[in-house]
Order: sequence, then structure tokens, then C-alpha cells
Amino acid sequence: MRSAAAPSLQGFIWGINSFDQWGVELGKVLASRVRSTIHTCRTRNSVLLPSDGFNYATTRLINKYLEGKYQTPYDEEAECESYVCEVMFSHDEVDPI
Repeated sequence: MRSAAAPSLQGFIWGINSFDQWGVELGKVLASRVRSTIHTCRTRNSVLLPSDGFNYATTRLINKYLEGKYQTPYDEEAECESYVCEVMFSHDEVDPI
């Protein structure tokens, strides 16, 4: 109960309605816009441009995310499997139980 009472009291003192969640609703709208933009970029195999309506930082972040989604960490599946085995069995303190 205390965790809900403190922000409520602070909001009352500062004259702010602590339960008015317009910021949460705005975040949902913005997240929906980012999500649809990422989907569009993926389906068209394109990058986001600064003229698409996002600020510079958001544009770079979305493009970096898309760039990472197109890359694979290993060229061959066999490399991945051998790496996993090396990590799993490289410890001296392995308990066989």
C-alpha cells in the first residue's frame, strides 16, 4: 500500500493527478508508430530516412535495430553448434550428477 500512497501524496502536494496516465497513452501511440515503421522497413527491405518523421536519434536507433536483425552471428550452423559444445563442456567443475 505504501508504494501507491507515496506518489499519490506527492501528486496531491504538487497539484498533479497521479492517476492521469496521458503519458502512458502517448507512449502507446508512439510505440505503435515505431512498430508499424519497423514492419514497413522490413517488408520493403529499406532503411528509415530522416524525412520519415522521427528525430535523428530515433532514426539511427531503428536503423541499427534493423541492421542487427538482418545479420546472423555465425556464417555456418556447424560453428554455432561447436561453440555451444565448447562453452558447455569447457568448465573443470562439471558435476556429472
